[in-house]
Amino acid sequence: MLRTLLIVVALVGAVAVGKGGVALAAGVGATCGGIAGLQCDGKLWCDPDPGQCGGADIAGKCVNVPEVCTEIYKPVCGCDNKTYGNDCERQRAKVAKKSEGKCKEDYK
Repeated sequence: MLRTLLIVVALVGAVAVGKGGVALAAGVGATCGGIAGLQCDGKLWCDPDPGQCGGADIAGKCVNVPEVCTEIYKPVCGCDNKTYGNDCERQRAKVAKKSEGKCKEDYK
């Protein structure tokens, strides 16, 4: 089982194995989440693939969480049904993206 997991991880390239066979966290741009539950390194966040709201074993990419965002208005809809001013604001809130543009349902 462990050998199979290490082979899958090696193929994905998301996790390195450190001293003693301990898995290290994935870096920026690496695949995270999914059935293997791969974790992101340190202060990174696993941004799920767009449109994947509320499912189990959803994969994503490790991204830096922005501290400051521009005020350029290019709305995106989060999986929380809230419209964010741009994708940076959504990532800053650590909310998965449902779709581009304003949400069709009201935020509750």
